[in-house]
Amino acid sequence: MSRLGFDIRLVLLTAGALLAAAACGSGAGTASPSATTDPVPTPPPARSSAPASTAPTVPPVPTRTPVPTTATVVPVRQCTTAALTIKLEPGDMGAGNYYVAVLFTNTGAPCRITGYPGVSYYAGGDHHQVGDAAGRDPGPEPVVVLHRGQTASATVDQINVSHYDPEPCGPTPVTGLRVYPPGNTVPVLLPEPDAHACAKHMPEQRPLSVRAVQRGTGSR
Repeated sequence: MSRLGFDIRLVLLTAGALLAAAACGSGAGTASPSATTDPVPTPPPARSSAPASTAPTVPPVPTRTPVPTTATVVPVRQCTTAALTIKLEPGDMGAGNYYVAVLFTNTGAPCRITGYPGVSYYAGGDHHQVGDAAGRDPGPEPVVVLHRGQTASATVDQINVSHYDPEPCGPTPVTGLRVYPPGNTVPVLLPEPDAHACAKHMPEQRPLSVRAVQRGTGSR
């Protein structure tokens, strides 16, 4: 081999050794790569434990104004003897009968009066009854409501007892009429001058009779 060829080869070997050394030094000084860290997954948003309602939304019920209730109707009380002024209207003669109206005038709170009053003749200081109580003439029986100062009446029919045979009748002078307002047990005594009654029971005759109470006054 020539001298020149030997020198070129030496140069090439030397250069290769230097490159190898440089490569090793570079590898020794490079830090080893760190371990790869996987990213922590972001947790999903917290969800309510209760399932979401799938029912449709119900609109609020509008407030309704309460409708006032009708007041309780209190029945009108029955007229009592104490709440009435009771008197006789002037009578009316006709064909052997004497018609007289008993007037019932309310002196207090509204009250009702209906039906027949109890009527009989009385006499003496003890006000004993003379003869039979008045019979009832058939007819309407309206319910009459009387306000303070208003009047109802019941017509009493009195037969002139002089038309009866004295033996079965037993005509007797009396003081007047005892009157019970309908539905009451407390009477009033209404004097009637020159009145007479049959003291005996007369099953086939009605010397005294009365009609149901009607609104207003009047003897017929």
